[in-house]
Amino acid sequence: MPTAGRALRLPIMSTMPVEPEEIHRLSIDDYHRLIESGGLEDARVELIDGLVVDMSPKSPQHEDAIAWLVRWLRIALDVEAFDMFVTRPLTFETSEPEPDITVVSRWSPRNGDSAHPSSALLVIEVAHSSRSRDLGTKPLVYAPHVAEYWVVDLDRRCVVVHRDPDGETYRSVTIVADGESLAPKSVTISEIDTAALFAAAFREGA
Repeated sequence: MPTAGRALRLPIMSTMPVEPEEIHRLSIDDYHRLIESGGLEDARVELIDGLVVDMSPKSPQHEDAIAWLVRWLRIALDVEAFDMFVTRPLTFETSEPEPDITVVSRWSPRNGDSAHPSSALLVIEVAHSSRSRDLGTKPLVYAPHVAEYWVVDLDRRCVVVHRDPDGETYRSVTIVADGESLAPKSVTISEIDTAALFAAAFREGA
Protein backbone atom coordinates (compact mmCIF):
# COMPACT_ATOMS: atom_id res chain seq x y z
CA MET A 1 0.00 0.00 0.00
CA PRO A 2 1.32 3.50 -0.78
CA THR A 3 2.86 5.42 2.07
CA ALA A 4 2.06 8.96 3.07
CA GLY A 5 3.94 11.64 1.17
CA ARG A 6 4.88 15.19 2.01
CA ALA A 7 2.37 18.01 1.80
CA LEU A 8 1.62 19.08 -1.75
CA ARG A 9 1.91 22.60 -3.02
CA LEU A 10 -0.13 22.61 -6.19
CA PRO A 11 0.00 25.70 -8.43
CA ILE A 12 -2.69 28.34 -7.90
CA MET A 13 -4.59 29.21 -11.07
CA SER A 14 -6.08 32.66 -10.65
CA THR A 15 -6.63 35.89 -12.58
CA MET A 16 -5.95 37.88 -9.42
CA PRO A 17 -2.31 39.07 -8.95
CA VAL A 18 -1.49 37.08 -5.83
CA GLU A 19 1.60 35.12 -4.84
CA PRO A 20 1.24 31.48 -3.68
CA GLU A 21 2.61 32.35 -0.23
CA GLU A 22 -0.25 34.85 0.20
CA ILE A 23 -2.84 32.10 -0.09
CA HIS A 24 -4.13 30.76 3.22
CA ARG A 25 -4.43 26.99 3.12
CA LEU A 26 -6.74 25.23 5.55
CA SER A 27 -5.63 22.31 7.66
CA ILE A 28 -7.81 19.21 7.79
CA ASP A 29 -8.98 20.30 11.27
CA ASP A 30 -9.81 23.81 9.96
CA TYR A 31 -11.81 22.27 7.13
CA HIS A 32 -13.76 19.98 9.43
CA ARG A 33 -14.54 22.85 11.80
CA LEU A 34 -15.80 24.88 8.84
CA ILE A 35 -18.09 22.02 7.83
CA GLU A 36 -19.34 21.48 11.38
CA SER A 37 -20.11 25.19 11.79
CA GLY A 38 -22.35 25.12 8.73
CA GLY A 39 -20.02 27.36 6.75
CA LEU A 40 -20.18 25.02 3.76
CA GLU A 41 -23.79 23.98 4.07
CA ASP A 42 -25.26 22.91 0.70
CA ALA A 43 -21.91 23.56 -1.01
CA ARG A 44 -20.45 20.78 -3.17
CA VAL A 45 -16.77 21.25 -2.39
CA GLU A 46 -13.68 19.26 -1.51
CA LEU A 47 -10.33 20.12 0.07
CA ILE A 48 -7.35 19.85 -2.31
CA ASP A 49 -3.93 20.78 -0.94
CA GLY A 50 -5.53 22.97 1.73
CA LEU A 51 -7.76 24.82 -0.76
CA VAL A 52 -11.54 24.52 -0.77
CA VAL A 53 -12.55 23.95 -4.39
CA ASP A 54 -15.92 23.49 -6.06
CA MET A 55 -16.76 20.03 -7.29
CA SER A 56 -17.86 19.90 -10.91
CA PRO A 57 -21.58 19.46 -11.64
CA LYS A 58 -22.65 15.94 -12.56
CA SER A 59 -24.13 15.37 -15.99
CA PRO A 60 -26.61 12.57 -16.75
CA GLN A 61 -23.78 10.70 -18.51
CA HIS A 62 -21.63 11.06 -15.39
CA GLU A 63 -24.41 9.68 -13.16
CA ASP A 64 -25.18 6.79 -15.51
CA ALA A 65 -21.51 5.79 -15.70
CA ILE A 66 -21.24 5.77 -11.89
CA ALA A 67 -24.43 3.71 -11.58
CA TRP A 68 -23.05 1.12 -14.01
CA LEU A 69 -19.70 0.95 -12.19
CA VAL A 70 -21.43 0.51 -8.84
CA ARG A 71 -23.50 -2.41 -10.19
CA TRP A 72 -20.37 -4.04 -11.63
CA LEU A 73 -18.39 -3.68 -8.40
CA ARG A 74 -21.23 -4.96 -6.22
CA ILE A 75 -21.22 -8.17 -8.24
CA ALA A 76 -17.45 -8.47 -8.64
CA LEU A 77 -16.17 -7.57 -5.16
CA ASP A 78 -15.77 -9.95 -2.24
CA VAL A 79 -17.80 -8.10 0.39
CA GLU A 80 -16.00 -9.95 3.16
CA ALA A 81 -12.68 -8.46 2.08
CA PHE A 82 -13.52 -5.06 0.55
CA ASP A 83 -15.70 -2.01 1.11
CA MET A 84 -16.93 0.18 -1.73
CA PHE A 85 -17.93 3.81 -1.20
CA VAL A 86 -19.62 6.32 -3.50
CA THR A 87 -18.59 9.99 -3.04
CA ARG A 88 -17.24 9.31 0.44
CA PRO A 89 -14.23 11.44 1.43
CA LEU A 90 -10.69 10.19 1.74
CA THR A 91 -8.73 12.10 4.38
CA PHE A 92 -5.05 12.79 3.74
CA GLU A 93 -2.58 15.20 5.35
CA THR A 94 -3.67 18.32 3.43
CA SER A 95 -6.51 17.09 1.21
CA GLU A 96 -9.94 15.56 1.59
CA PRO A 97 -11.14 14.64 -1.92
CA GLU A 98 -14.48 12.94 -2.53
CA PRO A 99 -13.91 10.37 -5.29
CA ASP A 100 -16.82 9.09 -7.31
CA ILE A 101 -15.99 5.50 -6.28
CA THR A 102 -13.50 4.14 -3.75
CA VAL A 103 -12.57 0.54 -2.97
CA VAL A 104 -10.73 -0.11 0.29
CA SER A 105 -9.75 -3.12 2.33
CA ARG A 106 -12.22 -3.93 5.10
CA TRP A 107 -9.26 -3.42 7.43
CA SER A 108 -8.12 -0.13 5.94
CA PRO A 109 -7.14 2.41 8.63
CA ARG A 110 -9.31 5.46 9.23
CA ASN A 111 -7.86 8.95 9.59
CA GLY A 112 -8.27 10.15 13.18
CA ASP A 113 -11.72 11.25 14.28
CA SER A 114 -13.01 11.70 10.72
CA ALA A 115 -13.66 7.96 10.28
CA HIS A 116 -12.79 8.41 6.61
CA PRO A 117 -10.28 6.04 5.02
CA SER A 118 -6.74 7.38 4.73
CA SER A 119 -5.76 5.09 1.86
CA ALA A 120 -7.45 3.07 -0.87
CA LEU A 121 -6.79 0.18 -3.21
CA LEU A 122 -8.74 1.63 -6.14
CA VAL A 123 -10.21 5.07 -6.82
CA ILE A 124 -12.39 5.77 -9.86
CA GLU A 125 -13.27 9.27 -11.03
CA VAL A 126 -15.71 9.80 -13.90
CA ALA A 127 -14.48 12.81 -15.86
CA HIS A 128 -16.62 15.08 -17.99
CA SER A 129 -16.41 18.75 -16.99
CA SER A 130 -13.89 17.70 -14.28
CA ARG A 131 -11.44 16.20 -16.78
CA SER A 132 -8.64 18.75 -16.26
CA ARG A 133 -8.62 18.31 -12.47
CA ASP A 134 -9.06 14.53 -12.55
CA LEU A 135 -6.14 14.03 -14.94
CA GLY A 136 -3.90 16.93 -13.92
CA THR A 137 -4.26 17.53 -10.19
CA LYS A 138 -5.81 14.42 -8.68
CA PRO A 139 -2.95 12.02 -9.56
CA LEU A 140 -0.63 14.13 -7.37
CA VAL A 141 -3.14 13.98 -4.54
CA TYR A 142 -3.87 10.26 -4.82
CA ALA A 143 -0.44 8.79 -5.61
CA PRO A 144 0.90 8.76 -2.01
CA HIS A 145 -2.24 7.01 -0.75
CA VAL A 146 -4.00 5.13 -3.56
CA ALA A 147 -2.62 1.98 -5.20
CA GLU A 148 -4.56 2.34 -8.45
CA TYR A 149 -6.43 5.31 -9.91
CA TRP A 150 -8.79 5.24 -12.89
CA VAL A 151 -10.22 8.19 -14.76
CA VAL A 152 -13.20 7.27 -16.91
CA ASP A 153 -12.90 9.94 -19.60
CA LEU A 154 -16.36 10.36 -21.11
CA ASP A 155 -15.21 12.91 -23.70
CA ARG A 156 -12.59 10.60 -25.21
CA ARG A 157 -14.43 7.34 -24.34
CA CYS A 158 -11.44 5.76 -22.66
CA VAL A 159 -10.17 4.88 -19.18
CA VAL A 160 -6.87 6.42 -18.07
CA VAL A 161 -5.30 3.92 -15.69
CA HIS A 162 -2.68 5.06 -13.16
CA ARG A 163 -0.63 2.35 -11.44
CA ASP A 164 2.63 1.78 -9.56
CA PRO A 165 2.63 4.85 -7.30
CA ASP A 166 5.97 6.38 -6.44
CA GLY A 167 5.84 9.38 -4.11
CA GLU A 168 3.59 11.96 -5.73
CA THR A 169 3.38 10.30 -9.13
CA TYR A 170 2.33 7.07 -10.81
CA ARG A 171 5.05 5.33 -12.79
CA SER A 172 2.53 3.66 -15.12
CA VAL A 173 -0.19 5.61 -16.94
CA THR A 174 -2.00 3.76 -19.73
CA ILE A 175 -5.07 4.46 -21.84
CA VAL A 176 -7.68 1.74 -22.30
CA ALA A 177 -9.99 2.49 -25.21
CA ASP A 178 -13.73 1.83 -25.40
CA GLY A 179 -14.15 -1.91 -26.00
CA GLU A 180 -10.73 -2.97 -24.72
CA SER A 181 -10.41 -5.27 -21.72
CA LEU A 182 -9.47 -3.89 -18.31
CA ALA A 183 -9.16 -5.41 -14.85
CA PRO A 184 -7.75 -3.76 -11.73
CA LYS A 185 -4.43 -5.07 -10.41
CA SER A 186 -4.93 -3.76 -6.87
CA VAL A 187 -8.08 -5.84 -6.38
CA THR A 188 -8.58 -9.35 -7.76
CA ILE A 189 -11.90 -9.20 -9.58
CA SER A 190 -13.28 -9.88 -13.04
CA GLU A 191 -12.58 -7.69 -16.07
CA ILE A 192 -14.68 -4.62 -16.69
CA ASP A 193 -16.70 -4.49 -19.91
CA THR A 194 -15.65 -1.02 -21.08
CA ALA A 195 -17.97 -1.17 -24.09
CA ALA A 196 -20.93 -1.76 -21.78
CA LEU A 197 -19.75 1.04 -19.47
CA PHE A 198 -19.68 3.68 -22.20
CA ALA A 199 -22.89 2.38 -23.77
CA ALA A 200 -24.61 2.80 -20.40
CA ALA A 201 -23.18 6.29 -19.92
CA PHE A 202 -24.54 7.48 -23.25
CA ARG A 203 -27.69 5.30 -23.12
CA GLU A 204 -26.85 3.62 -26.38
CA GLY A 205 -29.35 0.93 -27.24
CA ALA A 206 -31.62 1.98 -24.37
